[in-house]
Amino acid sequence: ADILRWFWESHDPTQGMGQGNDRGTMYRSGLYYFDDEQRKLFEASKAAYHEALRDAGRGWGNVTTEIRAAVDYDQVFYYAEDYHQQYLAKPGSRPYCSAQPQEVSLPPYAEWAP
Repeated sequence: ADILRWFWESHDPTQGMGQGNDRGTMYRSGLYYFDDEQRKLFEASKAAYHEALRDAGRGWGNVTTEIRAAVDYDQVFYYAEDYHQQYLAKPGSRPYCSAQPQEVSLPPYAEWAP
C-alpha cells in the first residue's frame, strides 16, 4: 500500500492525457496490473483517492488514471532519455508537473482495502 500512496500523492491523477503543460498519452496516469489481486487494490485505491480529492476540493474532477492489464502491452516500462533521468536531483532543475502533488493523502489502507 505504501507504493500506492506514493503513486497517488506524487502527481495529479485528474489531468487526463497530461501533467501540467506536458500533454499526450506518454504523460497519462496509469497503473498496470499482473494479477486480479493487484487490479482490485489499484481500483480500490483509485476510488479512495478520488473521494479524498473531491472532499478536499482538489484536482480537475474525476480521477482519470487508467488501470489496465500489463499483458495488454508488449512492454510496460520505458526508460526516459538520459536528460530526463533523475531530473529533479540535477542542479538548476525546477519542479513542475508531477513535482506538484495535490497535497491530499490517500486514506489509510484499512479504510479502502478490498
